[in-house]
Amino acid sequence: MEEHVELSPEEIERIKQIYEEEQNNDQVIPTEEGVDYKPFPFDQLERIDLSQLPLLEHALKVFSLRLKGQLLRIDLDVSKVEKGKTVLIKYRQYMEEMDDDYFFVAFKIHPLPSYGVLAFRLPFLFSLISLLLGGELEPPKVEKNIITSTEYEILRKFFETILRTLEEQIKEFQKPQKIEIVDTDTDKSLAKFNLTDKRVLITEFVIEFSNGEREKFLLIIDEETIEPIIHILMGLSEKEDNFKREIWKAIRTAEIPLKVKLHGPPKTLEQILDWKPGDFILLEEFANKPVKGYIEENPVMEGYLGKHQGFYALMFLRWLND
Repeated sequence: MEEHVELSPEEIERIKQIYEEEQNNDQVIPTEEGVDYKPFPFDQLERIDLSQLPLLEHALKVFSLRLKGQLLRIDLDVSKVEKGKTVLIKYRQYMEEMDDDYFFVAFKIHPLPSYGVLAFRLPFLFSLISLLLGGELEPPKVEKNIITSTEYEILRKFFETILRTLEEQIKEFQKPQKIEIVDTDTDKSLAKFNLTDKRVLITEFVIEFSNGEREKFLLIIDEETIEPIIHILMGLSEKEDNFKREIWKAIRTAEIPLKVKLHGPPKTLEQILDWKPGDFILLEEFANKPVKGYIEENPVMEGYLGKHQGFYALMFLRWLND
């Protein structure tokens, strides 16, 4: 017999809160649990911030946290990756306000039928090539607008690192999934990817380097790609769409690694060699002050370090808003 995943009363209440600000004359849809709530009017969205969709926002936020750690692993001195706003909009409308020259990397999310696109400013990519070759993060002295095949091979690791991180995040929703690069282009219309007249989800991300330089890139995903998630967030619960609840469950139960860092003050080699069993090595953290918990090198919470049931433990204090 097929196993059905039921939503808890707390989850149902959370869905209700998402939609409680809609107009009272919107149609009310009854759920299997007997709770009524209003559908989110996706057909009315134009340039609306989707931060009211917490599960989608959470997934993209985790992606940005993971991406910083992955970029560090390819020797890019990145201090932060920030997720900006996500909007649902016709691509043609968004394109009309894009002033800079962009380089587009189209990718396919198998087995889904639609494309996604990464978009980067061309001047940034030329600066990145300089950095990857051991130079400074600065554009070439002579203006360029074409990336050669050799330059693309230099940038490939950067593109693949972003998409591999995105792939790992998507696998939290539904398995199996595989992302591969299928094409590149500098034509803003993206006509050959059949996105020009489609509605797309566009999320801005900002990469901050240790020298203070900041650069934006775009993650563009066809609306059809996230259709199952949209239906979950709308609260539809038809029995034949049980897989949508499975995705909901996967999002809620996705495992995110958390670690704590403790720091010892610098010691000379002579001091280290003098250590004997039983010596105390004081750390920089005070015992009566909270320590930070990290996800992919990003501090996300604070708590007090102690012991619980025979294990070292953190007593949660607060979330960090940075």
